[in-house]
Amino acid sequence: MRRPSNQTVLWLALVLVSAIPRILGAFFLPNAFGDAYVYIRDIGVLSTKLTARTFAITDLYGFWLPLYQFISAVINVFVGNGFYTGKVVSAIFGIGSCVLVYHMTLRLTANRAAALVSFALIALNPLHIFYSASAMTDVPHAFFVLASLYFALRRGWILAAMFAALAGLTRVESWMFIALIPLIQFVRERRISLVALVILLLPPLFWFYISWKATGDWLACFRARQQYHDWLLAMNPALAHFPLVAVLKDAATLLISADVAVLLASFAAGWFVVRRLPDLVARRERAEGIQLILAPVLFFFAFLALLSVAYLAHEQPIIFPRYGLILFSLGIPILAWTVLQLRQQKPHWARRLLVIVIVICVCDWSVQFAGAVGSLNQYRAQRAVADCLRDHYQPNARTRIFSDEGTVTVLSGIAEERFLTSSDAPKDRESFLAFLKEKNVEYLVFIKKVDSTPAKLFPDLEHGDGIGTFVSVMNSHSRFMRVNIWLYRVRPVSEARP
Repeated sequence: MRRPSNQTVLWLALVLVSAIPRILGAFFLPNAFGDAYVYIRDIGVLSTKLTARTFAITDLYGFWLPLYQFISAVINVFVGNGFYTGKVVSAIFGIGSCVLVYHMTLRLTANRAAALVSFALIALNPLHIFYSASAMTDVPHAFFVLASLYFALRRGWILAAMFAALAGLTRVESWMFIALIPLIQFVRERRISLVALVILLLPPLFWFYISWKATGDWLACFRARQQYHDWLLAMNPALAHFPLVAVLKDAATLLISADVAVLLASFAAGWFVVRRLPDLVARRERAEGIQLILAPVLFFFAFLALLSVAYLAHEQPIIFPRYGLILFSLGIPILAWTVLQLRQQKPHWARRLLVIVIVICVCDWSVQFAGAVGSLNQYRAQRAVADCLRDHYQPNARTRIFSDEGTVTVLSGIAEERFLTSSDAPKDRESFLAFLKEKNVEYLVFIKKVDSTPAKLFPDLEHGDGIGTFVSVMNSHSRFMRVNIWLYRVRPVSEARP
């Protein structure tokens, strides 16, 4: 019997080290963001239609691009549990991302130790593990982007285009690959693959067709997104500006999630590319050192520029931690390459540089770990209120629930049409109370949010003081990454004061 080769043992070790925390997390960690529960709902709807053989291509239409949901739904046909299927599928893509980071770093640096350290940075990263265990598109999308970059490094333009197209069916920002991959190929080979270009054009054409087929408007998805964006800015006027506190918070979120060392190294590599670009364009021999690092740098700065422009234009008015994950994943191989380049050019800096990188990475890891713990505390508070609603609300009653806490809404398992939000409500005190009575609202979930009408009109609700006929039922809170949720219920007629 042949013994497994060292390469096989290494590959299995990489898979196991990255798989254990992500697969366990899929079963034991909560979803990192409320949108995950909407994805889970979509997975369940699609898998039900696939099972009943009533699925039509227009069922793919929705607020988000459909690839991740469709893959999960196909698997869920055989599994029958959309909640865990969505999380496990994301975890598998997370495992693949870790392995790709290892192989890309090895190709860039030809240094196995650097590749192993790079693998450890992403495989053991708290934020990456947390989102790999969540039923969301961030990690699957990053996998497709990394796979596209990997094949671009190997000059496999058709495969690079295929994975870029898969990314473009997962998140709309990857449509920029229509220009980016042909540009990289032209710079490196002075030619463009027409087949690759056609493949890259397929995702937007496919999505425009689905939108037209489902709604009669090929831009329907983008109009819906614009309506949501307008509503968000209307409910949060401060987001239309750049308050210093909010900007500092968003900047800190991006720095921590993308990792400060990764960002600094990527800018250093970017400066190296800019300096040597004339040599590459002129095809001089000394441009050889720029050949490999060009594609990773362009991928990295394309996503960074897209996020920055969207933020400055208020198209993406809030920076969430998950937005930095794609930059972190793309930037780790660049970090390894930059450190080795600087060590080669400035050997007397080697030890000092390594210590600085380690200290920055450990600090970022610590902040991310603390953030993950805080998110778990918030989830417990949200879960407690959701469980109370699930146990006491009678779904057959003709009553409603008012809730601006989206995670509580989805965790309760109560039908979405039973809920009302601030988007439905009037904006003055008397009209709001009349609205609650008219809509027969039985429960009110209160949380202090800038876009919540009750929070603006009745600040005393944060302390358990009732309004009108509503009295407090329970309070659930967490101190670390503070969240404070009150559940109010209409006082029964038998308990009403004379």
